[in-house]
Amino acid sequence: MRFISNKNVSLLTAILPQHTSNQVIEDVFEKGERNALIFNARGTLMRNKWYRALIPMIAPEREYIQFLVPDTEVDPLMEAIVASANLHLPGAGAVFAVPCDDVVHTEDFLLWSGTAWETDTFNASAVLKENLTAIICIVQKDQTEAISRAAMRAGAHGPVVFYCEGRGLRDRLGWLKITKKRDKEVIVMIVDNADAISVTEAIVDAGDIDLPGRGFLFRMPVQKGLINIGSTIGRQRHAANMQQIIAAIDDIKGGSEWRDQRVHELIGTGQSAGINFFGNVRERVYLRNQCSLNSVVGRKDFEFLVDVGLQAGAPGANFSFAKFFEVDNRATTAGVRYHRERCVIRFILSEDKLNSVMESIQAACIDSQITEVCLFSTPVTRAITYIAETDNPNAITNRRGARFVRK
Repeated sequence: MRFISNKNVSLLTAILPQHTSNQVIEDVFEKGERNALIFNARGTLMRNKWYRALIPMIAPEREYIQFLVPDTEVDPLMEAIVASANLHLPGAGAVFAVPCDDVVHTEDFLLWSGTAWETDTFNASAVLKENLTAIICIVQKDQTEAISRAAMRAGAHGPVVFYCEGRGLRDRLGWLKITKKRDKEVIVMIVDNADAISVTEAIVDAGDIDLPGRGFLFRMPVQKGLINIGSTIGRQRHAANMQQIIAAIDDIKGGSEWRDQRVHELIGTGQSAGINFFGNVRERVYLRNQCSLNSVVGRKDFEFLVDVGLQAGAPGANFSFAKFFEVDNRATTAGVRYHRERCVIRFILSEDKLNSVMESIQAACIDSQITEVCLFSTPVTRAITYIAETDNPNAITNRRGARFVRK
């Protein structure tokens, strides 16, 4: 048993309604993909009426589908997904690609048919948009709605949410762990780079992410994508919604820089003028030099590998269960998809610990003869959670050079 290493790989994600996902998966498999991870998820829609804050948001069913593909195949696959799922239509869904730094897998975990891994060419496409950021927030269930509302008011699309469980801090609390639930939810949204700061700050404020036990937020760079996820539902008073208007202005302006709201960083607290309106305030601490390590394993092995990762130095872990749909197990009767279940373990950790944690997991898999495993890491541009010591060497307290504080 050995691990195979691949370079020039991207994590391709599609967010689709259930009635289009079957055809999309078949189309991707025809291009050479060998398997797909499918998470049951839900969207988020607010009613565009004055009373929308008084009633729960609508949560249409979605499927959150992920593929590991060679960089050379990203554009053709994304364009095929756009055409198959009609993603050019408002509210139809989304597709986006995130670069992977390292990908290793066992011989029994097949990724792609052919030898497309060997070049790093990444083609341009007029259909797809660049300068995007993925914002992922892992929180308790009771925080999801408030965070989703805040993100949409700050300019994000309706977040996509799916279930996960967490390990790490809770396990270190002893008997006090009964006060912290293990069940969590992952909130995902893709925004323009110009909106990333304002949406992040709105989420952190709404969920108090920088307080103990309130959750974890991180951002990842998106190579390119097409995002057409709705935010509101109700009678339209105008011929176009706000997202369509903003997209049209982006085209006219030639980019999204006109939406940059960094000026509010200086205005909000008066710190630029040496004034402190709020008295004693708490500095917001961001983590730097972080990355996301993901491990795809069978359900019976995930707890063992979570323990291995934590013992190797990862500060915490969260994991979700997904349907593992393979090209050799396609539907044969009445459109039913046959699949196995897999667990996706995510460790957010500092870059200097990545290699040691990966090597520990690989060694544990070899020793225990776990034959179907895939590990891949993705870059994290910024992260925030509660940090006990503000002089942490992997923390920063500035926003693009401008120090800021919050009440």
